[in-house]
Amino acid sequence: MPCSARLLSVAILACMAEASPAQRQLVEVTLPNDRPLVRQLTAPPGEFVELCTRLQPGRALDWAFESEAPVAFNTHFHEGGAVKYPESLSAIMAARGRLAPSASHDYCWLWSNPGGEPVNIRVRLTP
Repeated sequence: MPCSARLLSVAILACMAEASPAQRQLVEVTLPNDRPLVRQLTAPPGEFVELCTRLQPGRALDWAFESEAPVAFNTHFHEGGAVKYPESLSAIMAARGRLAPSASHDYCWLWSNPGGEPVNIRVRLTP
């Protein structure tokens, strides 16, 4: 590939990476089997941040989070064309729960920030 074509390809890829900020707010993780997963996330003003992982039936986990400001929160998964919400809360700064999946899905925890400043969120998933 000529140098100018390579530079054009790099420029296009860089623009594509910048073009979709919502996709950058999706954090996919693999849970360790022997210890909790702890993450610090930031929900931008007026947007969301989402943490997702694949869970199998029989693998329950405890989840908990704390945020610096009120957020809307849900846990969800996709089943066919439908989205199922085991938890959905609004205007909260902390919550905890237990997720015991009955089927294999990608499960997600999503925080929406209605405010005008970024909100830091500390989440803990414990197998």
